[in-house]
Amino acid sequence: MKLIQYLICLCLLLISCERSNKIIADFDLDTASEFPVGQNLGLNYFNDITVGVISNSANEIKIITAANTGSYVFSGTSLLNLTERTEVASPVPNTFYSDYIGLGQLIKDSEGKIYSVFHSEAHDGTTLPGNIPGFYASIGLGVSTDEGLSFQLNPMPLVENIYDINYDNGFGDGGLGEPSITYSKDKTEVFIYYVDHNRSGRGVNISMSKFDVDQNGRPDFLTCYYLNDSNEFTTNLIRSKEVVAGDGYSDAIFPHVTYNAYIDKYVMVYSLNHYGEYNNGAQSAVLSGIYYRESIDGINWTEEPKKLLTDWSIPFSFDNHSFIWHPNLIYLNDSQSEGHLVYSKASTLQAGHKMWAIKFNYRPTE
Repeated sequence: MKLIQYLICLCLLLISCERSNKIIADFDLDTASEFPVGQNLGLNYFNDITVGVISNSANEIKIITAANTGSYVFSGTSLLNLTERTEVASPVPNTFYSDYIGLGQLIKDSEGKIYSVFHSEAHDGTTLPGNIPGFYASIGLGVSTDEGLSFQLNPMPLVENIYDINYDNGFGDGGLGEPSITYSKDKTEVFIYYVDHNRSGRGVNISMSKFDVDQNGRPDFLTCYYLNDSNEFTTNLIRSKEVVAGDGYSDAIFPHVTYNAYIDKYVMVYSLNHYGEYNNGAQSAVLSGIYYRESIDGINWTEEPKKLLTDWSIPFSFDNHSFIWHPNLIYLNDSQSEGHLVYSKASTLQAGHKMWAIKFNYRPTE
């Protein structure tokens, strides 16, 4: 009996120690530190999707993202000094990425192989606000075995959609797109977050699916698991539930998710498009902008969101207003206690949008 009591006490002590070692911290953004990224490389309309970090050290960084309608690798000594860019993917006729391919956020397996999710578009002749071509979006997968010098593109979408390209939802955008990819905390699963543009019965918000990782640390991208309304994953083809959605006349879009070891939580930065504001003729944004939120398990995002930056979140006109979108977190150290918020902004769509960065850190709280 004494042995059982001892073991129980030991377990409680270990749990208590584990909890006490968890850091409670506030996400702080140093807005005065903002600087342009890669704007001397002759490209426009970037980052146009998430940003994937291929490598990042004290004197070298290599990232991948979309510009215009293709995908580019940017490299240099730091985010402040990107000096080279190389196109690694472009649209291919008669594919699901016939008009746009944007490789972005990535993961690496135990053998160093890179898996980057991409946003693809097939255009249908319609027009979105800002004179942007209407599209049907799909989520693709690019694989690199040479540290991002080249990518092999899977011939089929990674996440299947219950609606095909012929489904008319009454708007110029449809499908699933703007994906984010991250390992689960224990690296036994891969989480995919994306924007559901199907609209029917919903807004345009953030959903998720997942894939397993085998015992050798390699993702199994053959079987997709969809999240149902009971927070259970199923291989049955369904429309995955929304995990983050806007309230009222707003949509949550463009997610970037990572597991942060410093605070032992999943963190998401995303854009909130409060279309009610500009539909009512507001001259400047109040609720629209870039937001931050946290989750214990990567599925339930119930903690209160924090607005980081305020501006319009999509180019709803061509030459009348500024906007900021496609936020990302790039960590500067192994502990993930600091880094840069990277995003794209523009004074108008006509002027073109380009990448910017702001320093952030986690400030421990008592």
